[in-house]
Amino acid sequence: MDNFSKLVWRTFILMVSLLCFVGTAAAQDEPITIDAKEKIVDDKEAQEKVAEGIQRESGWYPKLRIGGTASLNYNKDVVDVIDGTAFTFGLFIKGGLDYVYKNFEWINNLDIEHQQTKTPSIESWIKSVDKFDFRTLVLFRIPKVEWLGPFARFRLQTSLFPGYYITDKDIMVRYYSYGTSMDDKTDLSKIKRARMLAAQDSIKVTSAGEPLVLTESIGLFINPYSHDLLTVTFKAGAAGQHLFADGGYVAFDKDDKDPFYDLIELKTTHSLGVEGELELKGIFTEYANWSLLGNLYYPFLTSKSHGLKGAELIHSDIEAKISVKISSWASLDYALTARLRPFITEKWQINNTILLNIGFDVFY
Repeated sequence: MDNFSKLVWRTFILMVSLLCFVGTAAAQDEPITIDAKEKIVDDKEAQEKVAEGIQRESGWYPKLRIGGTASLNYNKDVVDVIDGTAFTFGLFIKGGLDYVYKNFEWINNLDIEHQQTKTPSIESWIKSVDKFDFRTLVLFRIPKVEWLGPFARFRLQTSLFPGYYITDKDIMVRYYSYGTSMDDKTDLSKIKRARMLAAQDSIKVTSAGEPLVLTESIGLFINPYSHDLLTVTFKAGAAGQHLFADGGYVAFDKDDKDPFYDLIELKTTHSLGVEGELELKGIFTEYANWSLLGNLYYPFLTSKSHGLKGAELIHSDIEAKISVKISSWASLDYALTARLRPFITEKWQINNTILLNIGFDVFY
């Protein structure tokens, strides 16, 4: 079993354990639907809307939450771990602005997060999370078939600050030209330049706002089941992706165990293809919820050749989250993000965290 399979399996076990814990707590209370539940007496139409959990009253639905995260870890005489104290702190902004008019919905979400980490082996602070993610979705629920309809959406993903590589030992850094394959790493003509990087020094790898990924898609959604504990939504259609990354680099080592740190050049790429997405989410109680999202994008037309073909072109995104609300200003969140972007790197980019988030709602 490879490392990724082990990670997915361990993540599954952890999620099931948390689900069992939260589910036990949820059994003590009635399921929560919407605030209007307490106001319903004999209105049959309103009761049906609550039971379906689909429609909302016409109007604007703004929300904004601001907060931060922090952690501290101290080690002494632990096998294979450097002695010392590691700090991590971060800030986040999570906002949304939805508009509903009858069967028309316009959903907007903004997720900004930044974290800095200080480890015992590196003197400088290093950014460990740097995310700017904006999504907008327009959909129309067909009258009398409200679980089906057309949608159109747009997404922007990037980083807010430049990215640097910092090492705790002297190392030779080699820069490879765009399009170099792993088999060509021994071809010296593929190396653009090389330089020695001293311990505790840094080199710039990407600029602020780089790489910038824009995606747009249009198609049909299906919402066959909607309930407090489980809501199922499937989307499929045509999609386009635009990667802006000229001048940036990404790690090219692939664990080849040579004494160099290798970087490969990124290039701006535009593509057109098809997309499919499955989203599962649910609410156990007013203080616990979960979500799981899987997205696949297959480009059949690209502006540049990356030397990839068939299944190697598939772009994948997996996002899983369990959030337990401790109080009105704190929550314990487990999140797994696994992303495969072959136009950037052929390696899975995996982030697996458990965080105590402290924040407050500006409005909700």
